[in-house]
Amino acid sequence: MRRFAQFLAAIAVALSPALARAQACCTATGTSGFGVVGRCHFAVLAAQLSYERGHGSFDANGDYHPLSHAEVDDVVLSLAGGIRLGTPKLQVYGSIPLRLQYRDLEGLSSDSAVGPGDASLALRAMALEDLVTGIQWSDARSFLPFVEPYVGGRAPTGKGPTESDRPSGVDATGDGTWTAFAGVSVTKFVTLSDAVVLDGSYGYRFEHDVSSPSGGSRRYSPGNEIRGRLALVHVVNLFWSGSVFASAIASTNARQDGNTIPNSGTRRVRVGASVQYYVVYPYWEVGASVSADPPVSGLGKNIPFAGANASLMLQRNFTW
Repeated sequence: MRRFAQFLAAIAVALSPALARAQACCTATGTSGFGVVGRCHFAVLAAQLSYERGHGSFDANGDYHPLSHAEVDDVVLSLAGGIRLGTPKLQVYGSIPLRLQYRDLEGLSSDSAVGPGDASLALRAMALEDLVTGIQWSDARSFLPFVEPYVGGRAPTGKGPTESDRPSGVDATGDGTWTAFAGVSVTKFVTLSDAVVLDGSYGYRFEHDVSSPSGGSRRYSPGNEIRGRLALVHVVNLFWSGSVFASAIASTNARQDGNTIPNSGTRRVRVGASVQYYVVYPYWEVGASVSADPPVSGLGKNIPFAGANASLMLQRNFTW
């Protein structure tokens, strides 16, 4: 009976241009971000399970080196949620990860640790809306995209690298610093079933005191972050959508006691693909994604462990 109802819904969408636009918009909202409320919903709860395997590293010169006689594995369970604040144009959302990390590095005993990662919370607005008709040269309004600015912060609920007390650093599950960020997400439906998503943000990471090996403390200021992401989304039908994407994260040089630490900035590029499926439209959604750090010198910098990632996601949407 449920399948029959879904079949009827699909026919209705196919016969109505307005419903087809709504279907394309709703089905593609999974690309907005983990925990972000989709445009057809007023709230969302989501869980994601990820596995990451390290295969190499990037040094301070950007050269890639395969891991030798080492095993690096991370399992991450992330929980997220979001809700609109009385209007479709404003929402608040956040997430927190729980990390299980394993390190078996040459010359060190194998070790593992469990701990929370860094929690995040953000406020997001809808500043401009796409008509979701695809680009039509005779209608200037069809060129308008979805524009969603956002501001937020990350809390150091995870243990930072400078707080690690194990030789392998396996217990470092976060950045160890407060971060305030602002960004904008732009989504444009080029056709009724194809969209381009561009997201960019800047994060200011606050300085903090860290313990010195000789006793006392020093003032440490990690570099600020610049993030970017480009995704190409294709909506197959009412239930299926997929995307390919590339992301980049870079940070400026860190500072210690007011002095710049030379060549301490970081850079990371990732590419991947994802697929999403509505098990029960529009309430229950599942998704899967794979991504990897290309093992190409110059694409990364100061990344101790680079590799591949696979994720599964379950999401419950709440409609108006």
